[in-house]
Amino acid sequence: MPASADLVIVSSPLQYLNAVEWRRRRPERAVDLVLLGDRAGGGAAIDLLMARAPSLWRSVRRCEGRPRSSRKAPRILRDAVDLLHRARLRRLAASLAGDGYAALAFGDYRNRSQRELVDRIAHDELTLLDDGSITPQAARCRAGEPTPDPSRFADRWLRTRLARALFGGDRPIDPPRLTFFTIYGALIEPTLRPGDRVERHAFESWRTDAPARSGDEVWLLGANHVEAGIACVETHRRLIVEGVAALRRMGLHGPVLYRPHRGEDRSAAEALARAAGARFEPSITPVELAYLDAPVKPAAVAVVASSAADTLSVIDPKLPIIRFALPEGYLKRQRDHILAVVRAHDAFIKRLRVIHPDDAPVHRSLAIR
Repeated sequence: MPASADLVIVSSPLQYLNAVEWRRRRPERAVDLVLLGDRAGGGAAIDLLMARAPSLWRSVRRCEGRPRSSRKAPRILRDAVDLLHRARLRRLAASLAGDGYAALAFGDYRNRSQRELVDRIAHDELTLLDDGSITPQAARCRAGEPTPDPSRFADRWLRTRLARALFGGDRPIDPPRLTFFTIYGALIEPTLRPGDRVERHAFESWRTDAPARSGDEVWLLGANHVEAGIACVETHRRLIVEGVAALRRMGLHGPVLYRPHRGEDRSAAEALARAAGARFEPSITPVELAYLDAPVKPAAVAVVASSAADTLSVIDPKLPIIRFALPEGYLKRQRDHILAVVRAHDAFIKRLRVIHPDDAPVHRSLAIR
């Protein structure tokens, strides 16, 4: 008997935004939802989004995400923690399995917990929802093309030989066919793996025809680059402070609102905004929803490297998007990943404007406009 329902698995507010768009294209179907993990307040943001249309889902299950064990802990102890988490996921998969699902959509090809559920719940069709500019990287990985950080797609549960001998190795997900539900169709379609396909969208169901006026504010979207060890405190501070000065030089003289990344340390982000002469504007609301609900739209949005630049450029094709050029020496960790995010901005947002906060040389790996 054909499966009577579909299933969605997400772990972040952006994945949930895409899940809602995917679900609304299938109004005749019953759909179950799994919320997996709550990192840096993402669960609270998803709850805000869900409250806008709670009837979309037949059922909602919540499960803790993969624990973040200390790197200083012994590897065998970290394996034990992961094995307990994997056991919980397998119990969840067994409770969901039933007769299987007609369609299963998930949000992150790299997420080991999501992949465990995908691998253990029967489904007829599989869809990958957008999770920002990592999605084109997933398409390249599946097609056998070089990716900036291939290890991000080859995560494993177990680190020690003992654990692998006792509990078996991993079965990495490699579905034969995958549909990309994405805003990045133009970037993905040239490198699709045979059998994969693209279903394009542009957040149509989230938009409104209500008139809105533009103000003179600039929204500056923060980044957790210091917290993640990507950049040091001083170079990141200099980039933000000089970036705001560059906005003034290009004629944007209205207030600058610093909207911190949910992974940023709040007190440090507030001090950074103050140093740049910006108003600190924290919120658990995803910036895409804040933009849709704003009665007065910003004059522009500025970023260092944020997938929100891509989503906002689709939600409002007339919104000016500005990127601060990365100075040489800025990136300390995750270099290839951050450069890939920035290159995706440059390739995807046709009206993107790149500004140079100072006269220092920009990163040589980037094409400058």
